Amino acid sequence: MSYEIGEIWYAKFSIEEDSSKFIERPIIIADVRLPNLVVIKITKHDPRESDPYDVPIIRYKEAGLIHPSTAKISKAVIIDVGQVDNRKGALQSLDYDNIFGTLNSFLGK
Repeated sequence: MSYEIGEIWYAKFSIEEDSSKFIERPIIIADVRLPNLVVIKITKHDPRESDPYDVPIIRYKEAGLIHPSTAKISKAVIIDVGQVDNRKGALQSLDYDNIFGTLNSFLGK
């Protein structure tokens, strides 16, 4: 499979309370370093006031998401491509610019 920065996929993550159980959640591809991917987790919850790196995804439907969603920049992680299930869509330019601009700020660039 090929992965592009800004695409939205579903990936499997172990549940913190019970690492033997998994949940699928949407992610944004932030960097491709096969066999690993740097991804940004997406939640359907509103941005948290306590985290300035939570970015609402304005054009969530056009990106392939069902619910209004938030990119959790401070929750970016490295995962193995084996965790990735299926492609849902890609960020629209407005959201791409907002999310990756915030990611650069988070990383101190």
